Amino acid sequence: MNILIVILGSNVLNLLNDRINLGINFASDERSLKNIDWFLSGGIKNPEERGSTASEAYKMSEMISKSDAFTYGISKEKWNYILDETATNTAENFIMLKKMLENNPNKYSEIYIVTSDFHFNRAEQFANKIIENNQFNWLLSDMELHDSRYWETIHIKNVDNDIRKSINQ
Repeated sequence: MNILIVILGSNVLNLLNDRINLGINFASDERSLKNIDWFLSGGIKNPEERGSTASEAYKMSEMISKSDAFTYGISKEKWNYILDETATNTAENFIMLKKMLENNPNKYSEIYIVTSDFHFNRAEQFANKIIENNQFNWLLSDMELHDSRYWETIHIKNVDNDIRKSINQ
């Protein structure tokens, strides 16, 4: 039995850390006896502005592999990392996830998507439009910025357009 945990990246480090911690806590629970694949989705957003050479996916894998989870009897061999270092937005996260799932049909008995609570409605729309008939479970982080919900009301209006742009790249 294999479980897939998908963490959607964020260029806001506090939000990203909270999502990672939520995923680790979930995976460290009773699921520690099962094989877990981590699909870590996030490239480098605006590399010329931020000066970063490490993708969000790579940063997530480093944080997970250095976490305290392994001191509580979880075997590192049971956790596998799949890095999507190209996606720079939520539409691309789900397009890359779809490709990975198509290459591994029926591999996962359970799939969990980790994101922020304020991001859930938009992320779920992307998931449902890009990966039809999905059976995703959602893990939602409570952390948000003071304006996170405001920006979501703007971005959610662009879901269909964001998908079109991401597919046509």
